[in-house]
Amino acid sequence: MKKNVLLVLGLFLFTSSVFAIQNQPTWITEGPYLANPSASFEIPVKLFAAKLYVNVEIGGEERRFVVDTGSPSMIDAQLANELGLKVVDTNKGRDAHGSLIETNIVQTSLTIGGSEFHKVPIMTADFSGSPSTQSFIGDGVLGSELLPLGVWQMDLRNSVLRFDTDLTKLPYLDDAIELMLYQFGYPHTPIFDVTFSKSARSKAMFDTGSSSFFSISSNDLAGARNESGIGKTVFGYGSSGTSLGGQAMETELLLIELPTLSIGKLPLGAVSAFHRDMSPSLIGAGMLKYFIITLDSRSEKAYFKQYSDEPYVIRSFGFTLAFNNAISVGAVWDDSPAKAVGLRPGMELISINGIETEFSMEGIRRIINAMDAENIELTWNDGSATLTKKALLPLN
Repeated sequence: MKKNVLLVLGLFLFTSSVFAIQNQPTWITEGPYLANPSASFEIPVKLFAAKLYVNVEIGGEERRFVVDTGSPSMIDAQLANELGLKVVDTNKGRDAHGSLIETNIVQTSLTIGGSEFHKVPIMTADFSGSPSTQSFIGDGVLGSELLPLGVWQMDLRNSVLRFDTDLTKLPYLDDAIELMLYQFGYPHTPIFDVTFSKSARSKAMFDTGSSSFFSISSNDLAGARNESGIGKTVFGYGSSGTSLGGQAMETELLLIELPTLSIGKLPLGAVSAFHRDMSPSLIGAGMLKYFIITLDSRSEKAYFKQYSDEPYVIRSFGFTLAFNNAISVGAVWDDSPAKAVGLRPGMELISINGIETEFSMEGIRRIINAMDAENIELTWNDGSATLTKKALLPLN
């Protein structure tokens, strides 16, 4: 699974303002629920830029939704209007980079793999208004409030998403590591214990909207540093990615070695982790390259079945892409192929591997696919270069 093409940590809105109130609104208490209490399905999962996509039927048609365990379900506002979905509430929250976002909330039914989910609360956002959000999100987000309705299994080894109301009917549980799973009410995002060193412990959210192995928050980084829980550090500079509020401001970036990271009682050893300002720390979709992950929120358990023992090393050309009315360089890492040829944040790219850049949904997809190669040829206004991927932070 390719995960270093684009550094986008948490593309999707994670809200909290309406969840802490004592008298919860009816759209939380009356749904979602399953039409069939014994539902089961297995559906294909497609990957694009290290994100998971499935087909979801809504309004009688199949739509492309991204699977994001770190977000409530969402839908493109234009599509919601076309379907005539009634607004039941509004909400204010902050996106992955701290920008304040206001959304409408609607309710609808979703059909996934032939199973019907009713009274699903869905937040609306203008995904179709930007080629970047249209490319990376599609029609909507299949979010975390559906997790407590059954057992969800993410299996990228076989490119499928499984669901069953009976845990025992799912495969890949034998010899899997059983972990404690926490979820603290709506939107029921999955939370795990994490350990950085003997005396540095915290909790992290399993967020398939994040493409990395792990992203460590500023608070956890400070605690891990004080307790000898970090190793080498690589610096970068630029934008950390795109979210609903737009492209993040340019700033110093960190890629950090976590020498002894554990998720619950599952020791991972050395892991390359990105730094993020906001809490919580994130266990990203990159882990699905190594584990078949099964989430059973009802019993507060998760199961990690390992199928790859490759190191958790981030191999990259040393730059990310930005999408702000053009396709340009978003961030550049020190001691990287990109840095060596003079790439800088903000430089507009003319072509990648002979494919001309075009700021459109299809243009972005073509460029992202081109970035999957081990070697790429770049051209910009006053230069060109050929880059080869390397490990940005070799692990001990």
